[in-house]
Amino acid sequence: MNHPSETGMMRRTSKKIPALILHFIIFYAFWACWAVFIRPALKSGFGSTLLTESLFEAFKVLVWAVPALLLVKKFEPEMFVGLRQMFTQKVPLKAVLIWTLIFFAVCGGTTVQGLLHGTAHINPDFWKASTVYLFAVGISEEAVFRGWILNATAKNERDLKAIALNAVLFLSIHIPGWYHKGMLASAFTGFGFLSILLFSVLASICFLKHKNLLLPVFLHMFYDFMLDFVAA
Repeated sequence: MNHPSETGMMRRTSKKIPALILHFIIFYAFWACWAVFIRPALKSGFGSTLLTESLFEAFKVLVWAVPALLLVKKFEPEMFVGLRQMFTQKVPLKAVLIWTLIFFAVCGGTTVQGLLHGTAHINPDFWKASTVYLFAVGISEEAVFRGWILNATAKNERDLKAIALNAVLFLSIHIPGWYHKGMLASAFTGFGFLSILLFSVLASICFLKHKNLLLPVFLHMFYDFMLDFVAA
């Protein structure tokens, strides 16, 4: 016979997974509409300025990060890492440096080749709004996919099923943007989607190992910066 506390935990667990599924369905449907229809229309009407881009990214943080962190708070007893812990857990400086080198190796291959061949240069399309984008994307995407989804599904530091599921879901959120930009076919035929899967796997391993969300946020920002700031 189950102990009353165990029964209570089972009931709470049964609510966590439906909440996870419902959140992702609503979240994905809304963001697909935003990426394909709403944002392009607003951008066409108001133009691309520092103010508009800042508002867009602030909206992304509001829609992505805030609900995810509230869900972590609601189901905190069942999370792999608690809400407070994932913002306060200490990470050795050596680990930070090692992970930074790993992500540089993953995203910086073309940059290194450009430096060696003298073709690397600052991307002329990188401007002030890009820094807002890097900051917002790092926080919002990591809050949803590592802080909430992975945190809610992982049972241990080496939960390969949770890591694989997270990678697939993380890849799926990029599809609406690729579709709008006309890059959907090339992202798969050119195997560019593999870099998204690899990024997610590494970020997930990093989060589960160190139980700190701020490190994946930093690595996400660093990764995007390397890709956007330096052109090879």
